[in-house]
Amino acid sequence: MSEVNISLSTICGGALEDQFQDLYPALISQIKQGQKASLSITINFKKIENTDTMLSADYSLTPKFPAVKKASICQITGEGKLKTDAPQPRPQVVNLFNATGGNE
Repeated sequence: MSEVNISLSTICGGALEDQFQDLYPALISQIKQGQKASLSITINFKKIENTDTMLSADYSLTPKFPAVKKASICQITGEGKLKTDAPQPRPQVVNLFNATGGNE
């Protein structure tokens, strides 16, 4: 085992850096004009019992994607139930061609 100084790119065998590199492009691709997203990094150190020089280290990487917001009007009925408009039906997918790609 070779030893290196601890850094964000070496902690946990470089896994934090690898996970960050995998996560941040997906996070950034979800941001629209005026929105924001975040990526929180928490690193925990714990002294190993019965040693003076050993620590364990772990991390968590928590993405927070932009929130998706929608609104609707609801009404409370006489029975105390909450009602709202029914969702619009989604259009049906119609195949114009058969499975082989022809238009027979």
